[in-house]
Amino acid sequence: MNGAAWTVNCPKKLTMYKEFVEQMYEKHKYITFEYKLGKPRSIKQNNAMWVFCKEIAKRCNDAGFPCIISSPVLTKDIEAPWTDRSVMDLIWMTVQRAMYPEKDESSRQLSTDEVSLVAETITRHLAEKYKLYVTFPTKDFKNGDKA
Repeated sequence: MNGAAWTVNCPKKLTMYKEFVEQMYEKHKYITFEYKLGKPRSIKQNNAMWVFCKEIAKRCNDAGFPCIISSPVLTKDIEAPWTDRSVMDLIWMTVQRAMYPEKDESSRQLSTDEVSLVAETITRHLAEKYKLYVTFPTKDFKNGDKA
C-alpha cells in the first residue's frame, strides 16, 4: 500500500483530512484507510526508554544478577553482563508483548501512555521481587539531549 500518513489532532486538520479523502475518492473511487488511536511514542520517550534500559542493566550487574543466554548451539546456558540491548530484548519487549500482544514487533508501536504503563510494570516488578529501584526518566530528567 502506498500512501501518506495523517495526524488529525485539531478541527482544522480534521477538515483538511476530510477534503483529502474526498479528493482521493473522486480520483480513485477505491481507497483503503488504516488508523491508529492515541499519540505515538515520541523521540524523547524513545531516548528515555534507552536510558531506562541502561540503568536497569547497570543495577542488575551491580546486584550480581547475570543475563542468562540460551541457545541450541550452546551446550549450557552462559552468563553475560546485562546491556541496554539485552534489557530491551529480554525484559522490555517481553513485558510489552504480554501487555500488548498486537504490538509485538517494536516499541514504536506503542502510544505514549502505553510506554509509561510498560515502564511502570517493569519498575514495580524489579522493586518488589529484586529490591532494584529504577525510575523511568521524565521531562525533568537531565542527561544531555536524552529523555
